Amino acid sequence: MEEQTNQIYENSGYTNEKNDVQQNNVLPKDYKTLAIITTILSFFCFNPVGFIVGGIAINFGNQVFREYVHGNYSRALSKSNKAKILTYINLSINLGLAVLILLCYCLFMVYLIVFLWYIGA
Repeated sequence: MEEQTNQIYENSGYTNEKNDVQQNNVLPKDYKTLAIITTILSFFCFNPVGFIVGGIAINFGNQVFREYVHGNYSRALSKSNKAKILTYINLSINLGLAVLILLCYCLFMVYLIVFLWYIGA
């Protein structure tokens, strides 16, 4: 019965990254590029927390290949997932701050226009 289930799963074309890593020893994604981009974006969004979170994500991204080379495939997948989560957290914080900065700028411009109109300049 279990063999039939495995054959159905294999013939279905369904792939699972976790199973591929464990069975075929495929190198998981390291998310270093995205982590570096979001860390640089932290500078433009005035986000000091983003430097810390981005640095940790870059570190986990570096550890993915190291664990893969040493044969620790499950640990490499774990490091990859941690790098992905931290990168996406950093990206969402940066995008939220960018929207907040843009909103404050727009409100300031509206205030300035109304103030100048009020004083008759």
